[in-house]
Amino acid sequence: MIRLFVALEIPEDVISVVLSERDKIFGGENSIRWEPKEKLHITIKFLGDTKDLLVEQISQELELLVKKTKPFKLELNKFGVFRRGGDPKILWVGMKESKWLSNFVDEIEESFCKFGYPKEERKFKPHVTLLRFRGGENTEKILNLLEVNLPSLSFNAKKVSLFQSELKQTGSVYSELKSFLIEK
Repeated sequence: MIRLFVALEIPEDVISVVLSERDKIFGGENSIRWEPKEKLHITIKFLGDTKDLLVEQISQELELLVKKTKPFKLELNKFGVFRRGGDPKILWVGMKESKWLSNFVDEIEESFCKFGYPKEERKFKPHVTLLRFRGGENTEKILNLLEVNLPSLSFNAKKVSLFQSELKQTGSVYSELKSFLIEK
């Protein structure tokens, strides 16, 4: 079994602006375990544990879906937080609603049913995870990011990837298995 997810890559310059805004509040504070820069992405679909022999079929299906896709623009626009039981669990940067991205996610949801993946019941909320709260963080200071007005951060979606996620004691490690360019 292999743990998989499908994700959109975010350009380096866009990530740099997000991290710069974050660092204006936190500077060099080392007590917070931020997600590393190389792990920042937009998850399109989390597949979870997958039989090894399905990986190639999933990859081929994803390639077909990406080939049918035309380039599109996305815009990161705000910081937010997911809560569980009232407590913050994930700090993220979200994006302006994109009809194209919603349609693409719907196509993947529909298409991956044939591999035994149920459609996601929750409404798709595209975001980039910046921090997973583990306890002990200065929650009040972190939540100050929710007040920050991000500059316009538009970018063209150019690459969709299939990632493996390995759970380690130090956290998850992502490995790109396949990637597909969104071309004209």
